[in-house]
Amino acid sequence: MKLQVYTLRYLVIALLGVVAVWAGLFYAVILEEVYDNIDDGLKNSKILIIREAETNKKILDTPEFGINQFKIEPLSKEKEYDDSNKFISTTEFMEYDDDDEPVRLLQTVFYDVDGNPHKLTIRASMLEEDELLEDLLTALIALYIMLVISVAVINHLILRKVWKSFYQLLERLKSFKLGADTSFKSPHSPIEEFKILGKELEDMLKRNEAIYSSQKQFIENASHELQTPLAISLNKLELFADNNTLPDEQMMELGKISDTLNRLVRLNKSLLMLSKIENRQYAEEEFVDFNELLQQLVLDYEDLAEYKNITINIESKSPLLFKMNKGLALTLVSNLLKNAILHNHKGGVVNIFTDDNTVTINNTGINKALKTNSIFKRFYRDSNSEQSTGLGLSIVNSIITNYHLTVTYSFNGMHSFKIVFPKKHP
Repeated sequence: MKLQVYTLRYLVIALLGVVAVWAGLFYAVILEEVYDNIDDGLKNSKILIIREAETNKKILDTPEFGINQFKIEPLSKEKEYDDSNKFISTTEFMEYDDDDEPVRLLQTVFYDVDGNPHKLTIRASMLEEDELLEDLLTALIALYIMLVISVAVINHLILRKVWKSFYQLLERLKSFKLGADTSFKSPHSPIEEFKILGKELEDMLKRNEAIYSSQKQFIENASHELQTPLAISLNKLELFADNNTLPDEQMMELGKISDTLNRLVRLNKSLLMLSKIENRQYAEEEFVDFNELLQQLVLDYEDLAEYKNITINIESKSPLLFKMNKGLALTLVSNLLKNAILHNHKGGVVNIFTDDNTVTINNTGINKALKTNSIFKRFYRDSNSEQSTGLGLSIVNSIITNYHLTVTYSFNGMHSFKIVFPKKHP
């Protein structure tokens, strides 16, 4: 979720609460003011009616509401009555509107000049006032909507201005790569906090660049220094092996030592490759034709396949081109194809399928699934083969991660590895 949307969400919620409370209070105040206004009119009418009743006894004979919107009912003299004003909000049927409409009633008791008690009820229509309150509620809702829109627009404009340098900083971070010939420079910002953030990022990336360069140099030096004594040791073993006077037992031991040293050489090369991939040291890229690459690899492994009597089938439905380092592309599919042959049984089958964005390699082998949560980890070996370094699939996974691809494994009678490329080909 973007920062603007995140802040706007909380502003809208807070504004809704504030407007709701304010609207409730405002509505209550207006309603009270409306009632006070009506009640004042009713009390004034009461005074005028009672005053008229003192001089005109005919008015006392008004048992129903008429034009003057009041009625007078006689009461028993045997009881005592409270002559205070009683206000009631209710609804009554209005003939002209053929519907119940809200009215405000004033009920009180008064005594005529002869001392007879009468109940006076005066009513006032609240139709206009009720419509006023409905209009007020509608206006408040419209006000809230306008406030939300205004806040959204202002929030967008202000945040875009305030956070401009922050987004520039993000863009420069996205384009920065360790080991590239570009240095990171934070954008100028008038905001102190962004200045501090940019300065800290510059310092941190400089330290990381220094660590990266040091690590890269160390790996190259360590690999070179390790390869040299290994090569010397292997050469000396070959010289010993050429000595025909050595007993057979010693020759066998020399063979075991040679195998161990060769495995160490392969392990060193694999670890060096992993480190280079993870440090993005394979910068050269071109569009690689994977169909052509697979055809060439099948020819390269033809002797190994014939030795194990393995049949390799390849089917290409459409061209598959992807921009990446060609050496890594070769390593990616080579490791999978080589594993499919090495971990196969004699007389087995390897099937290769490609389309515009996938490469699938299926092979026969052991009749059980591999551990899907472990096969791409370093030094994982499903067999006890001493020739395996346990890094082949780790290198595959590292290349996949580096180029934002996906690789999946499944087992359905055959072991299947599927590489999925993004559909962004030329």
